[in-house]
Amino acid sequence: MQEPPKRAPLIEAARYAQIGVMMVAPMALLGGIGYALDRRFTTAPWLLLGGLLLGMVAGFVNFFSLVMRPDGGDGRDSDDGSGGPDDRGTGR
Repeated sequence: MQEPPKRAPLIEAARYAQIGVMMVAPMALLGGIGYALDRRFTTAPWLLLGGLLLGMVAGFVNFFSLVMRPDGGDGRDSDDGSGGPDDRGTGR
C-alpha cells in the first residue's frame, strides 16, 4: 500500500481557511439578506433567522461536499490505477 504524497504546509493551511470561509460566508450572506428583508417588510426577526438557518444548511452542504470528495478535497485527480473512467489503457 502506498502512502499518500505529502502536501506543503501552506497548501494545508489554505485548505483549512477555505473550509472556514465556506462555513461562514453563506450564513453572513443569507443572514444579511434576511436582515434587509426584515427591515423592508417589518417582520423582524423571522427572515433574519430563516436566512441564518438556510445559510447554516448551505455551509454544511459545502463542507461535506469538500470533505467527501474522492480526491481528498485538494482539487487533484487521484490516479490509483483502478481502471476508472479516466483510465484509457494507454500503457503510460
